[in-house]
Amino acid sequence: MIYLGDFTTSDVVYIPFQTYSAAGASVTISGLAVTGIEIYKDGSTTQRASDSGVALLDTDGIDFDGITGIHGFSIDLSDNDDAGFYAAGHEYWVVVTGLTVDGQSVNLIAATFSIGR
Repeated sequence: MIYLGDFTTSDVVYIPFQTYSAAGASVTISGLAVTGIEIYKDGSTTQRASDSGVALLDTDGIDFDGITGIHGFSIDLSDNDDAGFYAAGHEYWVVVTGLTVDGQSVNLIAATFSIGR
């Protein structure tokens, strides 16, 4: 997990993450989908209601630029489909669920960021 910094509500946040096999080698994943990317505000257990504004990078988000084990997606903070969710003065967690990594089911916290802190 990485802290990506402080943003404004008009920014796009780019979130990279890596995956490794049980032996420690970089490994390709499966199961990465926009519907498995959950965003939480201020430690609440209520995730953002909409997946709108979330996009997988490099077509499918898997093996970015053909590099095994490097993945990514973006979040457009100006997308207001879930009105008021992205707002100044708040902290956000980005969780990825439903991945398969080295034959194992994996969920991970990909990043944290803030808006207008």
